Amino acid sequence: MQFWRCECGKCEKYESGMPPQPCEGCDECGTAFAQRPGDHVQKIGHDWKPQFDGDAGKPARPICKRCYARGPKPEGA
Repeated sequence: MQFWRCECGKCEKYESGMPPQPCEGCDECGTAFAQRPGDHVQKIGHDWKPQFDGDAGKPARPICKRCYARGPKPEGA
């Protein structure tokens, strides 16, 4: 189990698989997760991939290509 934390210490993550992506981290201090204090870097934005709900025939919430986070609801959905 690996422990990851942002620079200000308000966001923490325990991970046993892949390390966190550079778009994951703290919105308050703007840093990505790191294991050691000197390794913090600025968090980058999500790389949104548009989705489409074939059953409803409408656009669905986008997904980040790196961390698979769900994005905001599209207008008209």
